[in-house]
Formats: sequence, C-alpha cells, structure tokens
Amino acid sequence: MTRFDYGPLDFYAIAFDGDTPGPGVLKAIDDLVASGTVNLCDLVFAKRTADGELTVMELSDTTDSDGVPALDLAGLAGMDDIETLTTQIPPGKSAAILVVELLWAKAFAAALWDAGGAVVARQGIPAPVVNAFLSQHGDEEV
Repeated sequence: MTRFDYGPLDFYAIAFDGDTPGPGVLKAIDDLVASGTVNLCDLVFAKRTADGELTVMELSDTTDSDGVPALDLAGLAGMDDIETLTTQIPPGKSAAILVVELLWAKAFAAALWDAGGAVVARQGIPAPVVNAFLSQHGDEEV
C-alpha cells in the first residue's frame, strides 16, 4: 500500500475587519493541530490599503508568537496564491491565508491512489450556509 508523507492541502482566505484574526481564531487553529485533524502548513496575513495595494506578512516574520500555532511548512503559500486568494478583499480590509494539510484524508488519499482513483472535483460549503439551511430544512429529506 502507498504511504504518502503528506495528505491533501486546503488553502483558505479568511476576511477580517481588523489587521489580524483575534486570539479565538488562533486558538481554534491550534486546537485542530493538537487534535491531529490538520497540520498548519502556512499562515499569512494580507491587508489591502485604502489605495488597493496589498501588503503581506508571513506568520514566520512575526516576533510575538504567544498563542500562535507552529507552522509545518512556512512559505508554502506563494505570492501568486496570495494574490489570487485576496482578489475579493476590499481596500481597508485584511485576510488570513491559511494552508492546512488534511491529516484525516492522508490514508484515504493513499487508498484512492492504490485503487487507481483520484478526486476530480471538490466543493466546500461554509458552515454558516450549512447551518442556516439545516435549521430551516433539518426535518425534511434533502
């Protein structure tokens, strides 16, 4: 059986009103890492200035790491990735670019590979959308 060193990666752009996410978000990321659900591969903060210029700071460039989870593969999100993921961030707003390895999917990916299979499409649905839909239609068959 194939054994992959890494599982699939997901890239997220998470918009915020402030310069960085609050400590609750960083704690939630740390909890996911501690539980073995994901590895945090990269975390980048990006801010779009009032004139539309994008400024970027890698988490590894910060000096204060209190409560900040450790990175597995710092620098994995390249500038092209960051620019693509932040196209919808308006001037004066910021985003966290989060790159996580899906540890729960590593063995599954190896089994797919060994069977000649491959994921050909993936669609994510944000939790607020799922919860709103199910709160209105939870008793119905979907």
